[in-house]
Amino acid sequence: MNNIPEFPQQTELILEHNDILRSAVSAQDIRAAEYSFYYLTSWYYNRPARISRIGDRFVLDVEGKQGGHIFLGPFGTGPLKPAVEKLLGHAVSDFAEEKVLHFLPGGLAESIMAEITPTRVEEHRDYFDYLYLREELSDLSGGKFQKRRNQLNKIQRENDAEIIPLLEKDTEQIFHCFDRWYEKYGDDDPFLEMEKQSIRRALPNLWKLGGQGIRVKIAEEMCGISWAVPISDDTWLVPVEKAARDVKGMYQYVNWALANSLPASAKILNREADLGIEGLRTAKERYNPMRFEKKITLWF
Repeated sequence: MNNIPEFPQQTELILEHNDILRSAVSAQDIRAAEYSFYYLTSWYYNRPARISRIGDRFVLDVEGKQGGHIFLGPFGTGPLKPAVEKLLGHAVSDFAEEKVLHFLPGGLAESIMAEITPTRVEEHRDYFDYLYLREELSDLSGGKFQKRRNQLNKIQRENDAEIIPLLEKDTEQIFHCFDRWYEKYGDDDPFLEMEKQSIRRALPNLWKLGGQGIRVKIAEEMCGISWAVPISDDTWLVPVEKAARDVKGMYQYVNWALANSLPASAKILNREADLGIEGLRTAKERYNPMRFEKKITLWF
């Protein structure tokens, strides 16, 4: 913690901060994608996140779409109210921002509201993360997963699918797999361009962060690829999942294969938000999430 300055001073988030960040979000019971080292150092426009602390609590400074500063936190341990008051005060005086805390995970937002009454509260349903029990996604037992089991059985019956762990030595080959996927299925959506940049930034650190992934091959053709990385002590983020769209059920197969490849310590999988996309919301809801990680903004 000695190399993390007291807010409003900041330092760029680097790999050596990962264990500190993971311990702090675990202590706060945070499972949000935006608080993962993976997201903070790969999904950004012009600059990666910065980190600072207020006592034993941490503050993350991420860039908004139009620039500026979005502060995440304060999270971790130690007194909460003084940390919030200091963060909001400096947001105004040093950064010319509003007295607002953006995209707070639900539990942290409730803790803050119990100590300080906000003037306005807004939930962002489109950005709620879907949380699943990994064991359910790996077993697919029970009536609620009957259709998923049928899809998997069909693929296994009709194809000689091979599940291959992702290894660091295969990094360039993995990049090549993504290039082929984007050539075949990509379009002019600017989101995909940002996604490609994120993958280029994140993959070299996947194994350093304790992450794991798989590839699925059928008849020597790469048909699917996915990986996951720890957010907290019991929750892993699944930020990447690609599959051949012309192989029916392959996305479901990749989902199942990844869930079966992860360690027992990965009890909960965060499969990100649906961004308000109707088809994506329907697909995520069909997998019966255990609950959501809410995102709430508070104004003061």
